[in-house]
Amino acid sequence: MSCNSCTKPFNLLRKEKGCPSCGFSYCSKCLDNKMFLPKLNAESKVCAKCKNINAKPSEPKTVEAPDAYYRRLGAMGEKQANQEILERLQKLKEGKSTPLTKDEEIKNRLQNIKGETPTTSDAEIYSRLAKLRGVPVEVVNAKPVLPPPDTRTEQQQADDLVKQYIEQTGIDTKYQDEFDGIISSIESRVQKLKGSKPAPVAVAQSKPEEKSDESEDEETSVKKIIEKIKKEATFEDETPPCDELPFCEICNEDARMRCLGCRYLFCKRCFLDHKDDDDGCDRYEPYEAPKNKNY
Repeated sequence: MSCNSCTKPFNLLRKEKGCPSCGFSYCSKCLDNKMFLPKLNAESKVCAKCKNINAKPSEPKTVEAPDAYYRRLGAMGEKQANQEILERLQKLKEGKSTPLTKDEEIKNRLQNIKGETPTTSDAEIYSRLAKLRGVPVEVVNAKPVLPPPDTRTEQQQADDLVKQYIEQTGIDTKYQDEFDGIISSIESRVQKLKGSKPAPVAVAQSKPEEKSDESEDEETSVKKIIEKIKKEATFEDETPPCDELPFCEICNEDARMRCLGCRYLFCKRCFLDHKDDDDGCDRYEPYEAPKNKNY
């Protein structure tokens, strides 16, 4: 708030005081005119306007508001006028009472640019799908039917699988026989067209496999295994190649033994380090260097 005469704001040092004649707010400097007030029946400090009005007895006694009061009323009137204009503008915008947001305005503009979008019903979509797939519309509209839960036991399921496999093999043999018959008839026709006698057609008959009586006994199989092991042993006992040197593979000392697993030459100490049960390098044979060669 401020003084209605000097328009200075009120604070702790400049206190607000009311004129006892007109009732408006003034500071102590502007409220320094003394005059007699009939309603108080005493002298009191009043504002300058009230003093001037009481000094002219011929004029009617009308209390005028200060200039600051009229300025405030003018500012309030402008605000009300601006508010009314805004309300009218909102009402004129396509007859809508609520203002549109930025996203809605952008959406409306894009819709106006694109134009009206064609609308298709579900029936039209299903009919198009049916035409593309080459099936009736009822198949497309039909909902998928879930299979019922399998309540068979494991033995029943196994029996059904065996039956299905037998039926499948029977169908395969049937088609194979039909195919062989068609091929034989085509060959016979080709032979007739060429002018030669058709070759006898061999009818494919499925015969059960007969068990051969010449199956090997256990003794003969054991003998063959023994002979195979002997041959491998003879290959292992063959003389080493001529370019083999009689030195240890690790320390280059004179070799004393040959590993039966990897067939390398080692001295006694290195063979113990090289020994491995998993790779078969746990056995050895004594080795002597050939005497006819000088190393």
